Amino acid sequence: MPATNLHRRSFLALAIVAATQPTAVFSQGQDRPVFLSAASDSDSQHWVKAFSINDNQLEMLYSHRLPERAHAVALHPNQQSFVTLARRPGTFMLIGDVQSGEVLQEVDAVPDRHFYGHGVFSADGEYFYTTENAYDDTHGDNGRIGVWRYNNTSGTMQRVDEFYSYGVGPHELLLMPDQDTLVIANGGIRTHPDSERDKLNIDIMRPNLVYIDRHRGSLLEIHSLPAEYHQASIRHIDVNASAQVAIAMQFEGEPFMRVPLLATHRRGEAIRTLMAPEQVQSRLQQYVGSIRFDHSGRFFVASCPRANLLTFWDAENGEFISQLRARDACGVCAYADGFVFSTGTGRIAYYDLLNDQLEDIGEEQQLRGLFWDNHLVVA
Repeated sequence: MPATNLHRRSFLALAIVAATQPTAVFSQGQDRPVFLSAASDSDSQHWVKAFSINDNQLEMLYSHRLPERAHAVALHPNQQSFVTLARRPGTFMLIGDVQSGEVLQEVDAVPDRHFYGHGVFSADGEYFYTTENAYDDTHGDNGRIGVWRYNNTSGTMQRVDEFYSYGVGPHELLLMPDQDTLVIANGGIRTHPDSERDKLNIDIMRPNLVYIDRHRGSLLEIHSLPAEYHQASIRHIDVNASAQVAIAMQFEGEPFMRVPLLATHRRGEAIRTLMAPEQVQSRLQQYVGSIRFDHSGRFFVASCPRANLLTFWDAENGEFISQLRARDACGVCAYADGFVFSTGTGRIAYYDLLNDQLEDIGEEQQLRGLFWDNHLVVA
């Protein structure tokens, strides 16, 4: 089903910004992209999987079974290796070769820490940064950023340092375009492995968006939402080339409350919250999954799996553009003039934002019994 509620001003801007109007996005003869995602199957086994798309057909490249459920995949800047990380309160990382699928290393979190499923490389690929929970620090800001030195020859890494995240429950972190600054989504939710995935401080949670110097770990800026939105957990982010941050949130307060679930930010300014039209906002069930800019950097998609929607936005003016119905869609990545997305029902599809065209990729029998996790990347 094509998108609905397309806003004309933003559509005209989109048409101007888009670099191309592709006809055969995954045509033969091109270098085939490699897509990676965590996934689970109907036997409750957990995997990291890679696939390519050629002539609009899906080809599974490799799968690695994981000890527990993973969350996201991070790519090395040279696109030759990847890291997948356990979701909280998991403690494993797996490093692999993007093209061959060879496992290069399996790494455990350091004692008294667990991962939050996200990590990011420095621009030179020499360091890898992970969001972590110092869970025995039960009163202060227990968020930590693990610092790992990556060996570009062997494809292995070792722990060398850690910084404060200047908040509680750090989730996604990314490298800013200046290559020296990390932006961190501190979700504000305190957890402890002894309580599994229970959220322990919902009444007093205080999420924030933080910028730190990646070399020294020093705090550069910290930004919070207005007090009435203190239960809007800042979880996922993306950054465009002009250093604008798109923010996705998950609200932990009363289900009847109407609160913003998306925002944008530029350093030195306040967080700008965004609201969809009421008929859309009321369907979101206070949850946004993944968020990603398109290749132009002006438009972004926010996946809303509980609402079975993908929503599209103009980051320049904060305007809602359109929505696309897709059951349990969460993983998204920019590709060509739109996005490839994955779902918790096993579906893979491409949506051309410029031309409002949707195309399913792969055959149903290839994907039956497969449940893609929350995030999707392409090398």
